[in-house]
Amino acid sequence: MVEVGEGRPKMRVLVIDDDDIARELLCSTLQAAGHETFELQSSIGATRCIHEQRVDAVVVDVMLPTVNGDKLARMFRQSSGGEQLGIVLVSSRPKPELRQLATLAQADDVVTKSEIQRGLVPAVQRAVVRRAGMRRRDG
Repeated sequence: MVEVGEGRPKMRVLVIDDDDIARELLCSTLQAAGHETFELQSSIGATRCIHEQRVDAVVVDVMLPTVNGDKLARMFRQSSGGEQLGIVLVSSRPKPELRQLATLAQADDVVTKSEIQRGLVPAVQRAVVRRAGMRRRDG
């Protein structure tokens, strides 16, 4: 991470959503806060992107066509280095249901599609800070 200003770190975030409009909103919201984004329409190439681009966090839509986002999040978490990755699930599902999926997937936070503009950046920041805290505690 690099400093953005006012002591806030610039994060590198992978956004995975098959909906072009939603993906654009997710990316533009993060970019407006000074973060760098990478985007994919599906899970294909996600692991490679995470490692090659050294992303700090992944924002993944729950309703992807090939692999559900919660299953993908669980796969990220169980992969090498996955314990250091901030993971945020995004969906139009009700928040209680989304939180339950996040718990099962070991995701760090959730954002409903209706709250992207106000809730996405704080959720990603919390996820990255949480994972950084775990690295310090484990290291």
